[in-house]
Parts: sequence; structure tokens; C-alpha cells
Amino acid sequence: MNKIRLFAAALAACAAVLSASAQTLKMEPQVVGVTTYESSTAVNLVVVKPEFKVEILDPSVLSVNTNGTERNVKSVYPCDSRGAFDPDGEYLALGLEKASGRGLGLTKGDGVWRDEYSVSVGLKKGKVLKVGKQKYTAIECATDKALKDFLSEADFFNKGTFTGKATGKAEDITLTYASYEPWSLKGDGKANPLVIWLHGGGEGGVDVSITLLGNEVVSLIRPQIQSHFTTEGGAGGAYVLSIQCPTMWMGSVHGFSHGEYPSLYADVLKSCIDDFVANHPDVDRSRIYLGGCSNGGYMTVAMLMRYPKFFAAAYPTCEAYTNQYISDNEIALLAEENIWIVQSYDDQTVDPKTHCIPMFQRIVKAGGKNVWMSMFENVQGIDNPGQKLLGHFSWCYLFNDAVTHSQEQSEGDVKPSNDGGGTVAPQGHANIFEWMNAQVLTMPEPPQQQGGQRRRN
Repeated sequence: MNKIRLFAAALAACAAVLSASAQTLKMEPQVVGVTTYESSTAVNLVVVKPEFKVEILDPSVLSVNTNGTERNVKSVYPCDSRGAFDPDGEYLALGLEKASGRGLGLTKGDGVWRDEYSVSVGLKKGKVLKVGKQKYTAIECATDKALKDFLSEADFFNKGTFTGKATGKAEDITLTYASYEPWSLKGDGKANPLVIWLHGGGEGGVDVSITLLGNEVVSLIRPQIQSHFTTEGGAGGAYVLSIQCPTMWMGSVHGFSHGEYPSLYADVLKSCIDDFVANHPDVDRSRIYLGGCSNGGYMTVAMLMRYPKFFAAAYPTCEAYTNQYISDNEIALLAEENIWIVQSYDDQTVDPKTHCIPMFQRIVKAGGKNVWMSMFENVQGIDNPGQKLLGHFSWCYLFNDAVTHSQEQSEGDVKPSNDGGGTVAPQGHANIFEWMNAQVLTMPEPPQQQGGQRRRN
């Protein structure tokens, strides 16, 4: 009996020792950072607050799981509560290796971010974390509400709403918008170009960050693309305005339209643009550029025909305006515009053979001189070379600054090419954005205020 008691006491002593050495470090999740890539959007940063200030940790011992996906930690650095580097910060930022897979479950699919998105931080199996003289065998840090607040390039935009009249209905409609207004341009006293983007079918709603991050629209504010634009004073850069409708631009009073009926949002969109320009007197009214993908490409074509000679240039991408609904008179209007179309020949969502190709050929036949079309064979990843993406994702070439050539201006067959989309360099320019920057209206229309209410968040 005494031996049994001694053995039990020994076990208890060992357990006490093990318990003392098996320490858990508690961390409180603060915020995550979201990055959008050419075909995916992913959490790439996790900011946590340890229960006490710690020095820089070894990333190789840490494990992070985002929405059920194990991630590699590439870096750890001290920061403030929003992830900005701070050598004296009480917080830690965990930089994650890029993850693949479009979306990674960030959105519900109905134009809103997920209510529940889990992120947890722990130790890799068999790893021990040393903090000073203390060893930790576990980390306690988890949340299922990681997207309630997140960091992204959308934070560089001002957000607001505009309310105006619907087309074909005696009621008001509210649009959401985001504008990038670099201080270097606002303070230069010169006229600055304005680049407008209209979202695709999956980015409608009332949260404009969905529009900005869903199709890498934020690339328009990155240095590579901004460097292609010049202001009246010669400085580099452009304003960017991204506008979001509650549903789809292709909506009409008669339901979903491929061009049979005017868009429900046509007039309020024009009023929103006019209002933005009126409230930004340094916008060059002769250099307003309009573009969008798919559903937004449809709206781009629709706006060119409804408001001719208002936009200096347009860049519809995988545009969804069906050619059969464009009249010869409307083709004549488009022939007077500056247009550069982008699409992939293998697009199975919007067939180029019934949309942009016949439209382009008709415009050329009608005498269009500054109308171009980049037709890619398929969509190959640029961030991830060799990765074949869905044919509808031709905006990836646009936002990767890879649209460099056009098809020949001909009524004949197109010759798809992944080498920039064709063989012709329009007007001798190196890419679509340099071409866009060079387009200037000779007699711009004065802004037409159609009424509406603007609210800035």
C-alpha cells in the first residue's frame, strides 16, 4: 500500500511539473488584412495582441488557420492595432504566404462579406515557443468574426452614396461609390484625369469594398497603372471612381436586359458622375474615362450610346451588351468614340462571337478610326504563370497591365493572341492605359446636373 501511495505521489509530482512547464500563451485577435489578386481574394495578415509584450517571434513555429485552410506564416513584426509597423508596439502582425483559390470563402456570394469567418493562431505540432526564459507549448487565439473589421487597399478610397432618379421609374435609386483622390493631385492646382470603373454581375450591393476587391479594381491605384497617367501639370496619376449599383447594371423596368431595354441605372449613374465632377473642380472634364467588366462592360457600352461624346475614352472588358440589340444608328455613334475592347476568345459566360466581335466589326465598317479590340486566346495567370483561369476573367489582363496590342481594324476574322491581344499597337502606345491617357475630348460637354442627393461617409 505504501508503494502505491509513493507511486501516486510521484505521478502527482510529475504532473505538477509538467503542468508548470506546459504553459499557454494567450493572444487576442485584433484585425485581419485582405489582399485581392488576379483571381483570388485572401486574408494575408493577422494582427494579434499577446497578453504581454513579446519580442519578435520565430514565424516557423507558428500555425495560422483561416476559414479552415492551414496557412504558412512568413513574417512576424511588432505593430500597432491596425498592423502598421511599430518597434515599440504591443501588437504582433503575422504575414501569411499567399493562398490560392478564388475568394477563399470571404463573401457569401450575394454582395456582402461573410458574417462568420474563422481565424486561429497556434503552434505547429511539436514546436515550443520561447519568450524570454519561459517556454510555451500552446497558443490560445481564435475568432469566428474575423471579417467584421479588416484592412485592405479599399481603405485608400473615400466612400459615399448618391441618390437620384431611376430610368423609366418615378422613384429614387441610391448608388454607392468609392473614390481615390491622391493628395499629390488635389493640391497641384491642375486638371487631373478621372478613371471610372463599373463592376461585374457578382459585385453589386451596398458595400463598395466588394466592388473594389472582387475583381482587383484596387490595381488602378497601384503605382504601375497610376504611372501611365499624367495631369495637366505633368505630374503622374489619376483620380479613380468606382460606382456600385444595388443589383446589376443590366437591370431594367422590364427585368434583366441584354440591351433590349434601357438600364434602370443609366440616368442616376450619369448624375452621380456629374455630381462627382462638380464637387471636384480639378477633374479634367475632357479626360473622363469609363470602363467595366461583363455587366459593367454592358453598362459602359450603354453609356457611350446614351451620352455620346461625354467620355474621352472607354475600355469595356468582356462586355455583355448583345450585338443584335445595337442599331445601325447606335453603331454610328460608337464609331465616333475612342474605345478599346478587351476579351478572351474562350469566354463561356459572355460569348465574344455574339457580343464584342460583331460590334467591333460593325464599328470598323461604319468608319470608326480609334476603336480597338484585344482578343486573347484564353486567360493565363500572370501572378501565377502557367495557371489557366476561366475565360471570363479577361479583366485579369487589364488589371495586370498586360493589354498591349489590338486586333487589326478589319471586318474579317479575329486572330486571338495571348501576346497582348493582337498585333497592332494602337496609335503607337505601349499599352491600354497609355493610350487612354492620350485621349482628350476636343469639345467636352458641360456637366448636366439632373438632381440628386450626395452623402459622403
